[in-house]
Amino acid sequence: MRRLAYDITKTSMMLALALVLSILEAWLLPRGILPIPGFKLGLANIAILVTLYSVGKKEALLVAVLRSLVILFFGGNLIGFLFSLLGGIFAWGTMCLLCGRHHVSIFGVGIAGAAAHGTGQILAALWVMRTVYVITYLPYLVLAGCVAGALIAFLTIPIVKALDHIGNEMIQ
Repeated sequence: MRRLAYDITKTSMMLALALVLSILEAWLLPRGILPIPGFKLGLANIAILVTLYSVGKKEALLVAVLRSLVILFFGGNLIGFLFSLLGGIFAWGTMCLLCGRHHVSIFGVGIAGAAAHGTGQILAALWVMRTVYVITYLPYLVLAGCVAGALIAFLTIPIVKALDHIGNEMIQ
């Protein structure tokens, strides 16, 4: 029972962190500051990766989906929600496939998740814009996403280690 309460608390905290990071990223990095139009670092993915590694796969999906929904309800738009949701689900699925494999580090998981996020966004763009020409944007989005994914993984590692250490002490 203690473990369940601890996991629910940690998942809730990660959702709050994802929301705060999403808002900070929108405020601190105005549009056009990064070299690729529409590209964001995806700081909220720190919370999703932490959840994946320290709580579980279902909880990480819950954080990803709820983050997109809450942003939509508090001033987002439907198209942005669609891009965020599809990208997030693709990233989550890819990260779940790789997480826990001995030959894939958290850097590999973060980078693959970022590349998958870009792919999901391109699929959303294909559906919204109804043109195949958006696919030409995919290599740029995936390349930039890989760099961002490595940064996100780098920032995630100390958080996962700290939470695992704290969690083991609290549950015992």
